[in-house]
Amino acid sequence: MQWLTDPFQAEFMQRAFLAAIIIGAVAPVVGTWVVLRRMANLGDAMSHGTLAGVGLAYAAGVNVLFGAMGAGLVIAALLVLFSSNRRLGQETVIAVLGTACFAIGVVVISRLDTGVELTHFLFGRVLTVTWGDIWLNLGLGGGAVLVVFALFGELRLATFDHVQAEQVGVRVELVQAVLVVLLAVVVVISLRTVGTVMSVTMLVTPAATSRLFARTLRQMTLWGMCLGVSEAVFGLMLSYHLDSAPGATIGLVAAAVFAIVFAATLPRRMPHHHRPLD
Repeated sequence: MQWLTDPFQAEFMQRAFLAAIIIGAVAPVVGTWVVLRRMANLGDAMSHGTLAGVGLAYAAGVNVLFGAMGAGLVIAALLVLFSSNRRLGQETVIAVLGTACFAIGVVVISRLDTGVELTHFLFGRVLTVTWGDIWLNLGLGGGAVLVVFALFGELRLATFDHVQAEQVGVRVELVQAVLVVLLAVVVVISLRTVGTVMSVTMLVTPAATSRLFARTLRQMTLWGMCLGVSEAVFGLMLSYHLDSAPGATIGLVAAAVFAIVFAATLPRRMPHHHRPLD
């Protein structure tokens, strides 16, 4: 029992656990659609690209969360703009934007004459989370979840039946743009918890794990949230006792759970094709 209660004694760990719970709950809600729409590469580019905003904000003395959000919105706007070019595939545009913004961030941070290391932004520093960060993350994360549930029907149509979605008046390109912005929000609230790089883990892994056994979209979303919160909390507790990097430990826990569920559900999935979600 002491193993479970020890991490909660210090206030900074209490803040860290709240931050972990927020990202664990929010990321899989957006991640469900990232997995279903096969957009993991976009999540990866967004997570790397926001480093440019982080570096510029830090250099200007502004809260890095606002810098990351600004960079995410710029990337989303540029992606919508350049994706209309038929000569270039969307994956090419995503790769170029993500790597270019990541390079800008690395250059800016490397030029700063401070003790801040690049790894702090890449892999997070959840133990330094402030109450201000928590309230901001709660507001952004709560807003992202509300948007997803408000657009649940439109997202489902745009994901599974592009033609019918357009016929019934769903603006598919707008739905795509909203999803890209939600990706940016998840990266922002991941910044101090698991870092920009590991944010893809929280986006994709819990949702992918629930996809292995969930029978409906709502089940996949709710199970993803449960898995995300459990993995984030357990990973943080484990990192406390092992004295390991919290973000990386959370990522390893999520990967381990995925591997276990994948192996456990393999016999059920082998005899027939994977059943589509209802």
